[in-house]
Amino acid sequence: MNHDEAGENPLEVVEANLQGPLAMVPFRLFKTDACFQVANDIFSGATYPVVPFVANVNTILDVGANIGAASVYLATAYPQAQVYAVEPGCLSLSLLRQNTEPFSNIRVFPVGLYSSEETSVLFPGKNDGVESSICSTARTTDQGEPIHLVRASHFLSQQGITAVDILKVDTEGCEVPILKSLIEYLPEVKVLYVEYHSERDRRMIDEMLAETHILWSGHIKFAYRGEFCYVKRELVPDENQTHSCEIPPHWTEREPSCL
Repeated sequence: MNHDEAGENPLEVVEANLQGPLAMVPFRLFKTDACFQVANDIFSGATYPVVPFVANVNTILDVGANIGAASVYLATAYPQAQVYAVEPGCLSLSLLRQNTEPFSNIRVFPVGLYSSEETSVLFPGKNDGVESSICSTARTTDQGEPIHLVRASHFLSQQGITAVDILKVDTEGCEVPILKSLIEYLPEVKVLYVEYHSERDRRMIDEMLAETHILWSGHIKFAYRGEFCYVKRELVPDENQTHSCEIPPHWTEREPSCL
């Protein structure tokens, strides 16, 4: 995807044709470098790589859908699945609705998910809406908009969702509370794409998934920020297709246990 140098108006919208998993997809996005980079990374499969051995995907939940790049990408990769795109920010929500309107398997919800139901403030990102957060940081502006947050588990119950096959969570710091609210659903999630924004959060996410999932791939942007893909443990190819070597924690003269 090529574009001219981004203009000074971060709200200017441009149209592009992006290469999806199966075909070119028309897509509208903000004319900012950050927005173009995020969209390119998602549609190239770098951010949310399709896990080739995961099948029977029926329900996809995109938490923090922004302008819809992940929702559209996953909807085209899994055309038989129903995608639930959740986004509370009004500016991003406008493009999200436009970008997903051609897809009958995407439903858009103008709310934010959290660990409780409350009214909060969303602070827009300085570079692009993808950086918007309910936490005021160096990456956000000081002028926020009121948004409605609902308990993540209650949202699934309201929609009649009993299982989520693919879960994507990118909410600029709210990932851990959301995952805790969905703790009863997590063991059956086949693929989880999650962004973390602190070392503490990364460790907590790892701990929540330690018994049920395996870290499949990841990308660490900075020391405190990265994107991980976890896969349900029982779906990972068996031992004749993989290799691991574990040294016992109190190893002295024993040989390492290699699988």
